[in-house]
Amino acid sequence: MCDVNGPFKLCTCSDKIDKNKPYWVLKSNRENNPDLMVVGLFSQPNVLFTPIIRRNILRRLNSVKSIFDFKYSPQEFDLLKLSGEYDDYYCEYSNGKWRWLEVFEYVGIEDCKFKHKTKGYIEGSQSKLMKVLDEYQTLTKTSLYESDDLGFYLPKNEFEKKLYTTKLNQKEIIEMIQNEIERLNQI
Repeated sequence: MCDVNGPFKLCTCSDKIDKNKPYWVLKSNRENNPDLMVVGLFSQPNVLFTPIIRRNILRRLNSVKSIFDFKYSPQEFDLLKLSGEYDDYYCEYSNGKWRWLEVFEYVGIEDCKFKHKTKGYIEGSQSKLMKVLDEYQTLTKTSLYESDDLGFYLPKNEFEKKLYTTKLNQKEIIEMIQNEIERLNQI
């Protein structure tokens, strides 16, 4: 399965979307400004993986000119939702580039009136990070991405505690998880 952390393309399809697969929704030509009022709790992003995924998504959206499979030039305040295997991610086009929106920011904007709505599937290969996450989950029956109802991750062993308390880049995280997978396979 592809994911939004690696190279991906946003492809159009019929009106029916299987939400069990990675998909996207683009709303463009906003007609009104949002009346923002958000009430309730909002969840924390995954502190380890969301910053990496955010950086990779924004880099791809802002540098790859043919990210969509149709002719498209972003307009001010266009709204893009990317729904991946583990989470939903939101971006808004503003001041000539895509910028990240937190869930609570998206909630108010999504209700605005837009002239156009396009959707489709996210296509591409699975990133190395998501492959090792899946492999770890299969081996341990534990997801490193999931959190409790308030968005906090509770480590289940010393490896997970070290993973979440050490500042690492994507390459180092992959290597650390791979080393733990190898260690577990030798037991």
